[in-house]
Amino acid sequence: MSTKKRVCLIAAKEPLLRRAAALGLEVLSVQTPEEFRKLPAELSDGVTTLALDYHDRDLLVESVRALHAARPLDGVFTVYEEALLPAAHLVDALGLPGTSYETVKLLTDKWAMREHLREAGVGTVAAALGRGEGDLVAFGAGHGYPFIAKPVAGSASLGIFQVDSEHEVPAVAERLREVGLDLFLMEEFLDGHEISVDGISFHGRYVMLAVCDKITGAGFIELGHSLPAALDAEQSRSVYELVAQFLDCVGLTEGLSHVEVKLTSAGPKIVEGHNRRGGDRLNTMADAVYDVDLEELGLAWAAGAAEALPAAPEARCGTAVCFFTAERGVVREVLGAEEARAHPQALELHVNFPVGTSVPRLRWSLDRAGYVVTRADTAEEALALARDLTSRIRLVVDPVEPDLAADDARHRDLVGELDQAARLGYRTS
Repeated sequence: MSTKKRVCLIAAKEPLLRRAAALGLEVLSVQTPEEFRKLPAELSDGVTTLALDYHDRDLLVESVRALHAARPLDGVFTVYEEALLPAAHLVDALGLPGTSYETVKLLTDKWAMREHLREAGVGTVAAALGRGEGDLVAFGAGHGYPFIAKPVAGSASLGIFQVDSEHEVPAVAERLREVGLDLFLMEEFLDGHEISVDGISFHGRYVMLAVCDKITGAGFIELGHSLPAALDAEQSRSVYELVAQFLDCVGLTEGLSHVEVKLTSAGPKIVEGHNRRGGDRLNTMADAVYDVDLEELGLAWAAGAAEALPAAPEARCGTAVCFFTAERGVVREVLGAEEARAHPQALELHVNFPVGTSVPRLRWSLDRAGYVVTRADTAEEALALARDLTSRIRLVVDPVEPDLAADDARHRDLVGELDQAARLGYRTS
């Protein structure tokens, strides 16, 4: 009988499957047929794969339950936003360690999260649901300007609007309609600098691992991060206490967490949280700074093969990621990328739109043209270097006639997908 730990991975891409192999785990991989076809053939060796629509809850649970009965699983794991709710249903249905559907629903439905925190008195932020201009005007009158209107669910800076005055309400209401948000969330504007906090919990004991400073641009699109964040001891303590309290409140007592926090004039406030590691190359950055691969640590935890960390390790360097953008059009040439990639302190460089592909209008994080990750003695030095290297990269494009209606339709579809997932759960057979 095999003594290997056995784990079910939902929507696993190549890096996660390679980490599972390196840890010696036995893997049941649940993929859509489209995802499965994109994987290298050699990754299928030793992996049992179910190619199905994992958003079909009943099909997912019935299929995995049958395999679990024959050869029990030790855990379920994913790091992908679109697979968090399906993974949580499996955790509940099979009685495995992990984050429950109730908790993941709180994290993906931002209105439910705000109401839950308000009732518990944790990091209270004024919020309300809205359906049109009247609700926007009423919220501004009650809580002041500016304030934020955004999807009930979402990620990657998708569909977020700042309302600066009552005069802007009609324009914002129109934009909300254009992206298909008949129901949206309104929140008070949180002043101050934004950070992200990655950590892991072991039976309710929280270890804060990687705190990043965040750089945002127009539309709240994230354009960079640096690690470690420039926090003093008091700020670090108050952030730790708030995040630990938040995780306890929503019931996230096991495994990875990624929490976004604003350092406001009234103290740190929760923006949102997720039961996964952070994106935007944060895993690469944390590995360089702390010698902690968050994805590998979370995977080992899910399989019951991780040793509890006594505390966060000391930083041994600084890292940063900067994203570059490009004009809308078809890419004819990419300049400066190879020279930047050759820099000895460049850890990663990626161009999202190679020659021949179309660059869309910049509307959310996945419209960014690429990124550079750097390492230096300090986070400040790494960020300066990343900014310098990205400034040398240019995508030469052949302009195309803007199809704003198509852009809006694409954006509306993306917002709607995430919004409906949070409000309605996901499909049953």
